Amino acid sequence: MVDPSASIEAEELPESRHAATDPQKCRNMAEKYDWTLLRVEKTGDCILKVNCVFAGETEFPNYTPED
Repeated sequence: MVDPSASIEAEELPESRHAATDPQKCRNMAEKYDWTLLRVEKTGDCILKVNCVFAGETEFPNYTPED
């Protein structure tokens, strides 16, 4: 019998993706919004060439006034 406490499974942490035209834009987003950039993934798209993968739930600030 296997002891469940003996096996350590990596807990999957939430990630967020935002498309960008190049990897430098990912680094810029991370710095501007104080997000942790985990990696950059190629998309195959000719305009938005990469997905920026950030740790946790990320969303852009809403700068429009609410009514």
